[in-house]
Amino acid sequence: MASLFDDILLPTNVAIPDGFNLRALRNDDFGYLELLKQLTSVGFINQLVFRKRFDAMKKAKSYYIVVLEEVQSSKIVGAATLLIEFKFIHEAGSRGRIEDVVVEERMRGKKLGVLLNQVLVEMAKTIGVYKLSLECKTDLIPFYQKFGYQKNLHFLDQRFEEDSETPIKQWPKPRGDALFNEDLIPSSVEPPSEIRVRALHPNDQDDYLKLLEQLTSVGYVSKHDFEQRFLSMKNADTYFIVVLEDVATSKIVGAASLVVEFKYIHECGLRGRIEDVVVDEAMRGKKLGVLLNKILVEMARELGVYKLSLECKTELIPFYTKFGYKENINFMVQRFEEPTTQPIH
Repeated sequence: MASLFDDILLPTNVAIPDGFNLRALRNDDFGYLELLKQLTSVGFINQLVFRKRFDAMKKAKSYYIVVLEEVQSSKIVGAATLLIEFKFIHEAGSRGRIEDVVVEERMRGKKLGVLLNQVLVEMAKTIGVYKLSLECKTDLIPFYQKFGYQKNLHFLDQRFEEDSETPIKQWPKPRGDALFNEDLIPSSVEPPSEIRVRALHPNDQDDYLKLLEQLTSVGYVSKHDFEQRFLSMKNADTYFIVVLEDVATSKIVGAASLVVEFKYIHECGLRGRIEDVVVDEAMRGKKLGVLLNKILVEMARELGVYKLSLECKTELIPFYTKFGYKENINFMVQRFEEPTTQPIH
């Protein structure tokens, strides 16, 4: 049997009650799916598909599914996921997301949900994320505030029709130096004649990072760190950073990221997130932001995600609702002190 991650990452400063064992998900934990059914729709997944999804998560090196096992029955009675998202901002940092927190019905009231959240917060700190976030319903906001979360953005999403005939969808591999296969860029969305749409390349460091500085803090990113972060994204095969290049100057004047997340729920479905949408100040007003969003929505649809989401400020809600997004859940976040030497995972 194989573990999803090394148990050495599990915190030693969180007490585990007697009768329970905290560990990483293993590739023979087929019973995990029965627990997830108490959280949301799972659908039919056979053991082969379960292991294929497990292998994809392990290869990506960014999935940390923690399970709580009842010793007496050897049954998984609690679970939660910490997802690490690789970034170029914040000195090629990493952000964390907490997902799919669930405790078996008969075990509720024993504060196992509190335990799981404490475990993931400590793991996120150990891994070195600069920010940890989650989505929750309004009635759960007080619960998550206990762990240091605050609501400071809006969370918008839209859902697509699910393809039950293809439980694990595959897409063409990247060609050459491109971050992803540019055949995935939709031909149905036409850019202006002076703009070229393409994938991010490793030699885009200077242009791309200068553009990102107009969005948020980037800090110092060495050539080595940029290349390592680019390689980790390419190896994960779930990062799709689209850039807009001014044909006349060969300068990057817009960019946006689509990050695809592997799930066990929704028949081993895919979830998409739009991140880091930015247009150069000199090019604003030309509807390049609209162009980027149309491209990513179509890409997400073609890749087969069941849900596409993003975070935004209040004043941007009208802009994003044009693309089919709705606000139906709360976005909670907490920030950690950033290490002076940021690890590149």
